[in-house]
Amino acid sequence: MRKVLILFLMALPLLAGAQTTALMGIDVSKYQGTVDWPKVANDNRLAFVYVKATEGATLTDERFATNVAEAQKAGLAVGCYHVYSRHTNAQGQFENFKATVKGCGMTLIPVVDIEPEPGFDLNIKRVDMLLQLLEQEYGVKPMIYTTMEAYKKYFNLERYASYHVYIACYDLKFPDTRYTLWQYTPKEKVAGIMGYVDGVKLHPTYTLEDIKLK
Repeated sequence: MRKVLILFLMALPLLAGAQTTALMGIDVSKYQGTVDWPKVANDNRLAFVYVKATEGATLTDERFATNVAEAQKAGLAVGCYHVYSRHTNAQGQFENFKATVKGCGMTLIPVVDIEPEPGFDLNIKRVDMLLQLLEQEYGVKPMIYTTMEAYKKYFNLERYASYHVYIACYDLKFPDTRYTLWQYTPKEKVAGIMGYVDGVKLHPTYTLEDIKLK
């Protein structure tokens, strides 16, 4: 027993180090304005970026095409995300995303940003349909972005166990749910971006290969 305890204590610094050396990234949208992507890529903390593509059935982020192209040119791994809307059906939202990202060369699996509006329950059947349409199109389950509260209410179920989860959590040292990506702050500062940007960490047990489009 004493030997096991000693080995455990010796491993603690390694475990702590794994958390601090987790790969980092950012997610961006039009709200970051014009981004100097070569400067962003020079930040040796950063390995990847998720770029907003669409929202609902009709909205396209006006900086999407430029952000994707310039981030890729700068050498970052790039994924695209869609913001779910309760106002439009799954097919319409899927078609909007598909048309917008076509040919953009994204290398990371798509993300669906699902943040239930206060006072409205999530239409989980519509969400499931959107997730299924994306999986059929891209051959991989999309990642689910949500808050810890929404994850616990809607997605902490066996049928979502095989999905990667992207958790927004700003108040705890680490999310108290499972996660693949963790949006740990909305106020990260990165050279090349005016103002703040969302900071993201990849869980230390994963690599970028785990979330790449195959």
